[in-house]
Amino acid sequence: MNDLNNNSTLDSLKAKAQVEFESKIQKNDLLWITVGGPNSEDLVALNSGLGFPQSGVSGAVLSGSGQVFGYLVEADGMIKVPYIGKIEADGLTRKELEEKLTISFRDFTKDPVVNVRFMNYRITVMGEVLRPGIIVLPNERLTILEAIGMSGDLTVMGKRESVMVIREVDGKRIYGRVNLLSSDIFNSPFYYLKTNDVVYVEPAPAKFFARERLPQFISLAAGSLSILAIILSLNK
Repeated sequence: MNDLNNNSTLDSLKAKAQVEFESKIQKNDLLWITVGGPNSEDLVALNSGLGFPQSGVSGAVLSGSGQVFGYLVEADGMIKVPYIGKIEADGLTRKELEEKLTISFRDFTKDPVVNVRFMNYRITVMGEVLRPGIIVLPNERLTILEAIGMSGDLTVMGKRESVMVIREVDGKRIYGRVNLLSSDIFNSPFYYLKTNDVVYVEPAPAKFFARERLPQFISLAAGSLSILAIILSLNK
């Protein structure tokens, strides 16, 4: 396993961490795109997908009524938008794609306002957390602390000093580590998670658990037994 040891890459990511938490659009992403503006008649057509050439909506996920629910970023990095045709989306942020589509939609309606949202923004949390699994969100701003909180926090065996984040950057998989107990966490390029990130919480070594966590576990267990004893006595 190749950890992220390249200093220049790490420094670059750190410099951008606080100001660029937005995820870049990637291939196979599913995007929700809507168009607003003053001309309601134009907007009905643009947002319903009715009357568009089939080649223009082949990249969309459709409901039974034909309404466009999402646009798939194809293997070539493009999306297929009604009337406009193919637009490159891979590598852009939502705002950048919104600006690009706004310019194109000006040919079809007055003063268009385009909104783009991720439909498949998700983070996977694995390892020593209470509820491991996939977190699906309607936006792309999520911190590693929030992800762990949504997973029920770490178990008593979780290694808080070195939580691994697995991320794909420019087609390459990189590995970073975050110390949840350090104030430097807020400067980490992995503090804000990106879509498809994997957070893995490693178990603490057995010796460490025996020395540091076992007393906590015994205290917790003793407290639980005390509560159980009280409940049983009340039911007699």
